[in-house]
Amino acid sequence: MKLLILNLLSLALFIGCNQNNTTSNKQTSLTLNKDTIIQSPNNDSVEIIKLLREVYQWHDKNQNKLSDFDVIVKDSFQTSLNYESFNKTFEAIKRTNYFSSTFLNNYKKIADYINNKLTTANPKYQDKINFSCQEADPWTNFQDEAGNYWNNFKITDYKSSSDSASLQWQIKIDDWTSEKYPMKFVKENGKWKVSYLEGFDMGKYYK
Repeated sequence: MKLLILNLLSLALFIGCNQNNTTSNKQTSLTLNKDTIIQSPNNDSVEIIKLLREVYQWHDKNQNKLSDFDVIVKDSFQTSLNYESFNKTFEAIKRTNYFSSTFLNNYKKIADYINNKLTTANPKYQDKINFSCQEADPWTNFQDEAGNYWNNFKITDYKSSSDSASLQWQIKIDDWTSEKYPMKFVKENGKWKVSYLEGFDMGKYYK
């Protein structure tokens, strides 16, 4: 059987006992260190963890040039969403082929919601933190950079079925441990894709 080598510095993940049935494992973890060899590269859990890592490597590489929900400011008031910036980011996200149609639709709805809130607000929103995405990076909920954090994921609450999966990740760097960050995945046309990131939960915006 062909072997898949994951060159990870440190990564913990939960493997379901049966990939054909819904599984949950919250206690026992398998830590993958550098040059760990994993058999069965088509195993869903391996594909999902690989996707997870690729998503965050992509985001880290592009976050400084691709703003999620940039807004237009006039006279110290946020007046509307910057759709030119948003459309550039949205198209880049779609091109990755990492994200499900559900995630993409949700992402667009958040943008339109923010724009509607800003354009119809009376009085206008002052130029400060008005939405959760302006307070912390919605992809991680981090307020500061954390280096190559995708190499230090600890995965918990891993659950999977034949066409969906969910997990929570967190990292520990020195004396700091991040909050758990929930994600969900679906299989579309035979390919695993991200369907949910907590930072883009509609409930964080529809208030």
